[in-house]
Amino acid sequence: MAMLHILTKMPDSSIYAQMQLAAGAQDTVLLVEEAVTAALNPTWNAWQYFHKRIYLLSEDLASRGLVTRAADHGLPTIDADGFVVLTEQNEKIVTWY
Repeated sequence: MAMLHILTKMPDSSIYAQMQLAAGAQDTVLLVEEAVTAALNPTWNAWQYFHKRIYLLSEDLASRGLVTRAADHGLPTIDADGFVVLTEQNEKIVTWY
């Protein structure tokens, strides 16, 4: 059963390490709030680990002035409507604070 993991903390936090251990091969990861600062590190290992299953929330990128940075590195983004779709596609959702 696929799960949506919503990460709210900085990518170098211990919360990310805990989430990575818990995430399954079919799970999706959404970076929101402080976690969108991952756009500043395009070599962060999660981009490869969760290839095609990880997204940055575009509204949080915009509020931090990181939209161009994410686009320049081809990082996958999703808007609030896409966030709703992800919640509908996953039976379970866990938010990592």
